[in-house]
Amino acid sequence: GLGLVVGDVTVHGIGPALLMAETRAYVRIAGLNRADAGEVLTRTNVALAEDIGSERFVTLFLGRLDAAERRLTYVSAGHPPGYLLAPDGSVRMELRRTGVPLGMRPITEYLNAPAIQLQPGEIALLLTDGIEEAMGPGDEMFGTDRMLGVLRANRDQDAARIVDALYLAVREFCRGTEQQDDVTCIVVKVL
Repeated sequence: GLGLVVGDVTVHGIGPALLMAETRAYVRIAGLNRADAGEVLTRTNVALAEDIGSERFVTLFLGRLDAAERRLTYVSAGHPPGYLLAPDGSVRMELRRTGVPLGMRPITEYLNAPAIQLQPGEIALLLTDGIEEAMGPGDEMFGTDRMLGVLRANRDQDAARIVDALYLAVREFCRGTEQQDDVTCIVVKVL
């Protein structure tokens, strides 16, 4: 299986960068010993909750993709929803949070969402909120509809080109407006 991870820290600066690096290390260590995504986040959370104060926490989406079986299982610790688009571009499913952000409570059990059977032609988008909340001139947000529109318009392209199209659309929309947040996404195209 292939692990898919997208995470975000609630505050910015040098502290959060170190916290994200620490989170990544914990996830990798827990992931070496366990295949279950929920168990990986449960163990990561115990370690993180000891290290960080209550004013900071980490949202994290952890997916496990079984390419041969075309199956996706995931757990989401308070992370913004991902999207699964059908071949016609409609939203088949939102990949919603399954638990609270990491570091909030030391004793939290994270459980996987039900496994999703993927179909050829479908596209999964995992992201941080920096895309939807990117600000253009006049304090307008890029927004979910615009983001999904870019995905639909480029759904015949390969995954890397879809990512490029999304970044380009966000950059053009912002037109030099200084952004407060980073922009991260993963696109999975089902063949």
